[in-house]
Amino acid sequence: MTNDAKKIDSATLSTHGKLSMFNEGLKSGLANGQKFTKLMDQLIDTNDGETLLAAAKELSDFKLDSAYVTFPHQYQNADYYLIFMSRLLGMHDDEHAILNTRAHSESLYHVFNELSDDYTFLYQVVGNDNGGAYYHEQTTGENLFYIHLERRLLRFNSTAFTNLFINKLLLKGVGVDQINTVLATLINFGHYLQDDFGFNVDFNILDVANAAKYELHEADLSGEVVDKLFVTAAKNDYMLQNSPHGHGAQIQLPGNLLIDIFDAGSAGTAKWVITVHDDDQRVSWFDVLLHFDFMRDWYLENIESLAIKADPLVFA
Repeated sequence: MTNDAKKIDSATLSTHGKLSMFNEGLKSGLANGQKFTKLMDQLIDTNDGETLLAAAKELSDFKLDSAYVTFPHQYQNADYYLIFMSRLLGMHDDEHAILNTRAHSESLYHVFNELSDDYTFLYQVVGNDNGGAYYHEQTTGENLFYIHLERRLLRFNSTAFTNLFINKLLLKGVGVDQINTVLATLINFGHYLQDDFGFNVDFNILDVANAAKYELHEADLSGEVVDKLFVTAAKNDYMLQNSPHGHGAQIQLPGNLLIDIFDAGSAGTAKWVITVHDDDQRVSWFDVLLHFDFMRDWYLENIESLAIKADPLVFA
Protein backbone atom coordinates (compact mmCIF):
# COMPACT_ATOMS: atom_id res chain seq x y z
CA MET A 1 0.00 0.00 0.00
CA THR A 2 1.39 3.43 -0.91
CA ASN A 3 1.81 6.24 1.58
CA ASP A 4 -0.89 8.21 -0.25
CA ALA A 5 -3.33 5.37 0.29
CA LYS A 6 -2.54 5.36 4.00
CA LYS A 7 -3.40 9.04 4.41
CA ILE A 8 -6.74 9.73 6.01
CA ASP A 9 -9.16 11.75 3.90
CA SER A 10 -11.16 13.76 6.42
CA ALA A 11 -14.01 14.10 3.94
CA THR A 12 -14.69 10.36 4.13
CA LEU A 13 -14.68 10.19 7.93
CA SER A 14 -17.75 10.02 10.10
CA THR A 15 -18.59 12.90 12.38
CA HIS A 16 -16.96 11.01 15.25
CA GLY A 17 -13.87 10.37 13.14
CA LYS A 18 -13.51 14.01 12.18
CA LEU A 19 -13.83 15.17 15.76
CA SER A 20 -11.38 12.53 16.94
CA MET A 21 -8.82 13.54 14.32
CA PHE A 22 -9.23 17.20 15.32
CA ASN A 23 -8.84 16.37 19.01
CA GLU A 24 -5.76 14.21 18.43
CA GLY A 25 -4.21 17.04 16.42
CA LEU A 26 -4.75 19.41 19.34
CA LYS A 27 -3.29 16.90 21.80
CA SER A 28 -0.22 16.43 19.63
CA GLY A 29 0.27 20.19 19.23
CA LEU A 30 -0.12 20.82 22.95
CA ALA A 31 2.27 17.96 23.77
CA ASN A 32 4.81 19.57 21.46
CA GLY A 33 4.34 22.81 23.39
CA GLN A 34 4.90 21.01 26.68
CA LYS A 35 8.09 19.48 25.33
CA PHE A 36 9.21 22.96 24.33
CA THR A 37 8.57 24.42 27.80
CA LYS A 38 10.56 21.60 29.43
CA LEU A 39 13.50 22.42 27.18
CA MET A 40 13.11 26.10 28.01
CA ASP A 41 13.13 25.27 31.72
CA GLN A 42 16.46 23.51 31.20
CA LEU A 43 17.89 26.37 29.14
CA ILE A 44 16.84 28.96 31.71
CA ASP A 45 17.42 27.18 35.01
CA THR A 46 20.03 24.44 34.72
CA ASN A 47 23.52 24.88 36.11
CA ASP A 48 24.78 21.76 34.37
CA GLY A 49 26.75 22.58 31.25
CA GLU A 50 25.88 19.50 29.22
CA THR A 51 22.17 19.89 30.00
CA LEU A 52 22.40 23.53 28.90
CA LEU A 53 24.12 22.61 25.63
CA ALA A 54 21.67 19.78 24.91
CA ALA A 55 18.67 22.07 25.43
CA ALA A 56 20.19 24.78 23.22
CA LYS A 57 20.94 22.29 20.44
CA GLU A 58 17.36 20.98 20.40
CA LEU A 59 15.72 24.39 20.66
CA SER A 60 17.88 25.87 17.89
CA ASP A 61 16.11 23.52 15.48
CA PHE A 62 12.75 23.20 17.26
CA LYS A 63 9.46 23.73 15.38
CA LEU A 64 6.91 24.86 17.94
CA ASP A 65 3.83 25.35 15.74
CA SER A 66 1.82 22.43 14.40
CA ALA A 67 -1.08 22.11 11.97
CA TYR A 68 -3.58 22.46 14.82
CA VAL A 69 -1.77 24.61 17.41
CA THR A 70 0.16 27.81 16.71
CA PHE A 71 1.84 30.06 19.26
CA PRO A 72 1.74 33.77 18.37
CA HIS A 73 4.52 34.68 20.83
CA GLN A 74 7.74 32.72 20.40
CA TYR A 75 11.45 33.20 19.92
CA GLN A 76 13.21 32.50 16.65
CA ASN A 77 15.61 29.58 16.41
CA ALA A 78 18.57 31.98 16.32
CA ASP A 79 17.55 33.42 19.69
CA TYR A 80 18.33 30.16 21.48
CA TYR A 81 22.00 30.50 20.51
CA LEU A 82 21.93 33.91 22.16
CA ILE A 83 20.24 32.60 25.30
CA PHE A 84 22.76 29.74 25.48
CA MET A 85 25.66 32.19 25.17
CA SER A 86 24.21 34.49 27.85
CA ARG A 87 23.58 31.61 30.23
CA LEU A 88 27.08 30.19 29.76
CA LEU A 89 28.68 33.59 30.31
CA GLY A 90 26.48 34.09 33.38
CA MET A 91 27.51 30.72 34.81
CA HIS A 92 31.09 32.05 34.65
CA ASP A 93 30.12 35.44 36.19
CA ASP A 94 30.70 37.36 32.95
CA GLU A 95 27.83 39.83 32.65
CA HIS A 96 29.16 42.29 30.05
CA ALA A 97 26.93 41.03 27.22
CA ILE A 98 23.44 42.35 28.04
CA LEU A 99 20.51 40.35 26.66
CA ASN A 100 17.72 42.67 25.45
CA THR A 101 14.32 42.15 23.82
CA ARG A 102 13.10 44.32 20.96
CA ALA A 103 9.90 46.26 21.60
CA HIS A 104 6.69 44.60 20.35
CA SER A 105 8.44 41.32 19.52
CA GLU A 106 10.24 38.40 21.13
CA SER A 107 13.40 39.07 19.11
CA LEU A 108 16.56 39.04 21.26
CA TYR A 109 19.91 40.79 20.87
CA HIS A 110 23.08 41.63 22.79
CA VAL A 111 24.43 45.04 23.67
CA PHE A 112 27.61 45.87 25.59
CA ASN A 113 27.73 48.70 28.11
CA GLU A 114 31.19 49.58 26.79
CA LEU A 115 29.77 50.34 23.32
CA SER A 116 26.97 52.62 22.18
CA ASP A 117 23.51 51.21 21.48
CA ASP A 118 24.28 51.66 17.77
CA TYR A 119 26.04 48.30 17.95
CA THR A 120 23.78 45.31 18.52
CA PHE A 121 24.72 41.65 18.30
CA LEU A 122 22.59 38.62 17.49
CA TYR A 123 22.85 35.24 15.81
CA GLN A 124 22.00 34.43 12.22
CA VAL A 125 21.29 30.78 11.51
CA VAL A 126 22.98 29.31 8.44
CA GLY A 127 20.28 28.20 6.04
CA ASN A 128 22.21 25.57 4.08
CA ASP A 129 23.15 22.00 5.00
CA ASN A 130 26.17 23.15 7.02
CA GLY A 131 23.97 24.39 9.85
CA GLY A 132 25.30 26.43 12.74
CA ALA A 133 25.05 30.20 13.15
CA TYR A 134 27.06 33.42 12.92
CA TYR A 135 27.39 35.95 15.76
CA HIS A 136 26.48 39.05 13.79
CA GLU A 137 26.80 42.77 14.48
CA GLN A 138 23.83 44.46 12.84
CA THR A 139 25.13 47.98 12.16
CA THR A 140 28.26 46.89 10.31
CA GLY A 141 27.00 43.51 9.08
CA GLU A 142 30.14 41.80 10.41
CA ASN A 143 30.06 38.09 11.35
CA LEU A 144 32.46 37.90 14.29
CA PHE A 145 32.42 34.14 14.72
CA TYR A 146 30.73 30.96 13.57
CA ILE A 147 29.41 28.35 15.98
CA HIS A 148 28.07 24.83 15.46
CA LEU A 149 26.61 23.33 18.63
CA GLU A 150 26.23 19.80 17.28
CA ARG A 151 29.78 19.60 15.91
CA ARG A 152 31.16 21.55 18.90
CA LEU A 153 32.96 23.98 16.66
CA LEU A 154 33.82 27.69 16.99
CA ARG A 155 35.70 29.81 14.45
CA PHE A 156 36.65 33.49 14.90
CA ASN A 157 36.82 35.80 11.90
CA SER A 158 39.87 38.09 11.66
CA THR A 159 38.37 40.32 8.96
CA ALA A 160 35.23 41.06 10.98
CA PHE A 161 37.19 41.87 14.15
CA THR A 162 39.48 44.22 12.21
CA ASN A 163 36.60 45.99 10.49
CA LEU A 164 34.47 46.40 13.61
CA PHE A 165 36.88 46.93 16.50
CA ILE A 166 39.61 48.82 14.66
CA ASN A 167 38.08 50.55 11.62
CA LYS A 168 34.66 51.31 13.13
CA LEU A 169 35.47 51.70 16.82
CA LEU A 170 39.14 52.39 17.62
CA LEU A 171 39.72 54.75 14.70
CA LYS A 172 36.47 56.58 15.54
CA GLY A 173 37.55 57.29 19.12
CA VAL A 174 36.40 54.32 21.22
CA GLY A 175 38.99 53.60 23.91
CA VAL A 176 41.23 50.55 23.89
CA ASP A 177 40.06 49.62 27.40
CA GLN A 178 36.43 49.60 26.25
CA ILE A 179 37.26 47.48 23.24
CA ASN A 180 39.33 45.07 25.33
CA THR A 181 36.43 44.51 27.73
CA VAL A 182 34.17 43.42 24.87
CA LEU A 183 36.94 41.33 23.31
CA ALA A 184 37.57 39.62 26.64
CA THR A 185 33.94 38.48 26.84
CA LEU A 186 34.02 37.04 23.32
CA ILE A 187 37.38 35.35 23.88
CA ASN A 188 36.23 33.99 27.25
CA PHE A 189 33.15 32.53 25.56
CA GLY A 190 35.50 30.59 23.29
CA HIS A 191 37.51 29.34 26.27
CA TYR A 192 34.35 28.28 28.14
CA LEU A 193 33.22 26.27 25.12
CA GLN A 194 36.68 24.74 24.85
CA ASP A 195 37.13 23.95 28.53
CA ASP A 196 33.56 23.00 29.51
CA PHE A 197 32.50 21.09 26.40
CA GLY A 198 35.63 20.24 24.44
CA PHE A 199 34.78 22.52 21.50
CA ASN A 200 37.29 22.80 18.68
CA VAL A 201 38.04 26.55 18.79
CA ASP A 202 40.13 28.57 16.34
CA PHE A 203 40.81 31.95 17.95
CA ASN A 204 42.46 33.12 14.74
CA ILE A 205 43.81 36.69 15.06
CA LEU A 206 42.97 36.63 18.80
CA ASP A 207 45.15 33.61 19.62
CA VAL A 208 47.73 34.51 22.29
CA ALA A 209 49.79 31.30 22.11
CA ASN A 210 53.40 31.86 21.13
CA ALA A 211 53.07 28.85 18.83
CA ALA A 212 50.26 30.50 16.85
CA LYS A 213 51.09 31.24 13.22
CA TYR A 214 48.76 33.82 11.71
CA GLU A 215 48.60 32.91 8.05
CA LEU A 216 48.50 35.86 5.64
CA HIS A 217 46.00 36.25 2.82
CA GLU A 218 48.83 36.66 0.32
CA ALA A 219 50.72 33.39 0.52
CA ASP A 220 53.70 34.73 -1.46
CA LEU A 221 54.15 38.15 0.14
CA SER A 222 55.94 40.73 -1.99
CA GLY A 223 59.20 42.17 -0.73
CA GLU A 224 57.74 45.66 -1.16
CA VAL A 225 55.31 45.12 1.74
CA VAL A 226 58.14 44.02 4.05
CA ASP A 227 60.24 46.97 2.91
CA LYS A 228 57.42 49.31 3.97
CA LEU A 229 57.64 47.87 7.46
CA PHE A 230 61.40 48.57 7.55
CA VAL A 231 60.71 52.20 6.64
CA THR A 232 57.86 52.83 9.09
CA ALA A 233 59.70 51.04 11.91
CA ALA A 234 62.77 53.23 11.41
CA LYS A 235 60.59 56.36 11.51
CA ASN A 236 59.32 55.21 14.90
CA ASP A 237 62.82 54.40 16.24
CA TYR A 238 62.54 50.64 15.89
CA MET A 239 65.02 48.50 14.01
CA LEU A 240 63.97 45.51 11.94
CA GLN A 241 66.30 42.54 11.67
CA ASN A 242 66.29 39.56 9.37
CA SER A 243 64.01 36.82 10.64
CA PRO A 244 65.83 33.85 12.20
CA HIS A 245 63.26 31.65 10.46
CA GLY A 246 64.56 32.54 7.02
CA HIS A 247 63.06 34.86 4.45
CA GLY A 248 61.40 37.66 6.42
CA ALA A 249 61.86 40.21 9.19
CA GLN A 250 61.75 40.49 12.97
CA ILE A 251 60.99 43.45 15.24
CA GLN A 252 61.41 43.83 19.00
CA LEU A 253 58.69 45.90 20.71
CA PRO A 254 58.43 47.11 24.33
CA GLY A 255 57.49 44.53 26.94
CA ASN A 256 59.90 41.92 25.53
CA LEU A 257 57.49 41.47 22.64
CA LEU A 258 58.91 39.89 19.50
CA ILE A 259 57.10 40.01 16.14
CA ASP A 260 58.17 37.85 13.22
CA ILE A 261 56.91 37.95 9.66
CA PHE A 262 58.37 35.20 7.51
CA ASP A 263 57.82 32.53 4.89
CA ALA A 264 56.92 29.32 6.73
CA GLY A 265 56.20 27.35 3.57
CA SER A 266 58.02 24.34 2.20
CA ALA A 267 60.38 24.34 -0.75
CA GLY A 268 58.66 25.84 -3.76
CA THR A 269 55.47 26.68 -1.82
CA ALA A 270 55.32 30.03 -0.06
CA LYS A 271 53.20 30.54 3.07
CA TRP A 272 53.87 33.81 4.82
CA VAL A 273 52.87 34.08 8.46
CA ILE A 274 53.13 36.42 11.43
CA THR A 275 54.04 35.21 14.91
CA VAL A 276 53.91 37.05 18.24
CA HIS A 277 56.12 35.96 21.12
CA ASP A 278 55.84 37.28 24.69
CA ASP A 279 56.99 35.73 27.94
CA ASP A 280 53.52 35.22 29.44
CA GLN A 281 51.69 34.30 26.20
CA ARG A 282 49.10 37.01 26.76
CA VAL A 283 49.50 39.04 23.56
CA SER A 284 47.86 38.29 20.21
CA TRP A 285 48.49 39.90 16.85
CA PHE A 286 45.20 41.77 17.36
CA ASP A 287 46.60 43.19 20.61
CA VAL A 288 49.60 44.47 18.68
CA LEU A 289 47.28 46.21 16.21
CA LEU A 290 45.36 47.83 19.06
CA HIS A 291 48.40 49.16 20.94
CA PHE A 292 51.04 50.02 18.31
CA ASP A 293 49.91 52.70 15.89
CA PHE A 294 52.68 52.28 13.33
CA MET A 295 52.17 48.50 13.14
CA ARG A 296 48.43 49.02 12.75
CA ASP A 297 48.93 51.63 10.01
CA TRP A 298 51.25 49.30 8.11
CA TYR A 299 48.77 46.42 8.44
CA LEU A 300 45.74 48.44 7.32
CA GLU A 301 47.56 50.16 4.44
CA ASN A 302 48.53 46.72 3.10
CA ILE A 303 45.45 44.81 4.24
CA GLU A 304 44.86 43.06 0.91
CA SER A 305 48.20 41.29 1.36
CA LEU A 306 48.47 41.09 5.15
CA ALA A 307 44.90 40.19 6.19
CA ILE A 308 44.95 37.17 8.48
CA LYS A 309 43.15 34.23 6.93
CA ALA A 310 40.14 32.78 8.75
CA ASP A 311 38.69 29.29 8.22
CA PRO A 312 37.72 29.28 4.51
CA LEU A 313 35.06 26.62 5.10
CA VAL A 314 32.89 29.06 7.08
CA PHE A 315 34.19 32.50 6.00
CA ALA A 316 34.32 33.17 2.28
